[in-house]
Amino acid sequence: MKNIYKFGIFLLLVISSCKEEDKLNSSFNYLTFSETPDITVNQNSTIKQSVVFYSSVNSGNERTVNLSVNMDDTTADADSYSFPSSVTIPANSNKGEFELTISDVNIGDSGESLTIGFDVSDEAIFTGEDLSLNIYRFCPLDINNFLGDYTITEAGYGDYDTTITLDPTVENRIWITNFWDWTTDLAYYDFNPDDGTINMPSQPITMGDGNTYNCVGSGTYNACNGTFHMEYQGDVTGTIHDFTPK
Repeated sequence: MKNIYKFGIFLLLVISSCKEEDKLNSSFNYLTFSETPDITVNQNSTIKQSVVFYSSVNSGNERTVNLSVNMDDTTADADSYSFPSSVTIPANSNKGEFELTISDVNIGDSGESLTIGFDVSDEAIFTGEDLSLNIYRFCPLDINNFLGDYTITEAGYGDYDTTITLDPTVENRIWITNFWDWTTDLAYYDFNPDDGTINMPSQPITMGDGNTYNCVGSGTYNACNGTFHMEYQGDVTGTIHDFTPK
């Protein structure tokens, strides 16, 4: 008889515990962003990226979630991004989705950051980490952006002028005047559109002393702003040039 009585009390405790757990679960909600890749937008273009987020529970009703930018962790220009201020999780689902639009507006060479968070006031709703994205700009090579008057900054020497022209027969090849600030010969460089590198093939250049020097080098370019960097070998080993449009 005592065993039956104890079992009855135990059963009541279990039922009560389950009801209390159901009560807690029904008021508990956890929101989290799905992993979203960094975004690269082409120069002078716009790109759209889908962002997915989840709730820890399903609901028979549609739910609205507010979003906002964490300005403390965002460097991107406000004109470079847009997304809805509120989004919905459909009824009978725990998944929501919205579209993020990124435009090439004031995106620096090293990229920018954008951090988006859930804007909730209900203390019963818990949120995961904010969505932190890196935004980059991609500029395809247009060799015409590397033509015209430039300044050469030679490390340890100083600045001097050069004029860059296009080779009429070899694709993505340029010619420069005043190489090494000591010649009337032209020097040529080949730009690689696939990996952002420059090659100065080995070439003889007659300098101001009347002697001919073997000049060869390699470097990288920035297709977004038309600058490039060269380091030389051969008879001018150790020379470093930075080219900046005037």
